[in-house]
Amino acid sequence: MRTFTLAMLCAVPALALGQEKPAAEPAPKTEAAAREGGAQIADAKLGTGVQDREPQGVATSFKPDVGKVYCWTKVTGAEGGEITHVWYQGDEKMGEVKLAIKFQSTRTWSAKTIPADGKGDWKVEVLGPDGTVLQTLTFTIAE
Repeated sequence: MRTFTLAMLCAVPALALGQEKPAAEPAPKTEAAAREGGAQIADAKLGTGVQDREPQGVATSFKPDVGKVYCWTKVTGAEGGEITHVWYQGDEKMGEVKLAIKFQSTRTWSAKTIPADGKGDWKVEVLGPDGTVLQTLTFTIAE
């Protein structure tokens, strides 16, 4: 009986060593890993306002008396970071607005008051957290 007990004590650990270990669970994604894909613009529009987080009066040409033009963007992949709207009249920088991105998919916007002498070609560059131009929207202020 001692021989049987001794054999079992030696055999059980040997059997345990021969078994495959279960696959390790994948490590949870860190915030940095989640943003690896980077910010992307899912949609972007110019308009005369924003209501219920949706752009209104969408166009690419506005009259001089428009008052304000809004740049609306739907951003994905930049949670915890920010994007920037840079407004230009021709080649002259007219404004810069940093917008915090709190969620994986966010709709955000900025607005630019158009001056009385604001006729001409305009653009808004949407910059990612690292300063890369993600999208450029162009519009005209004309009669």
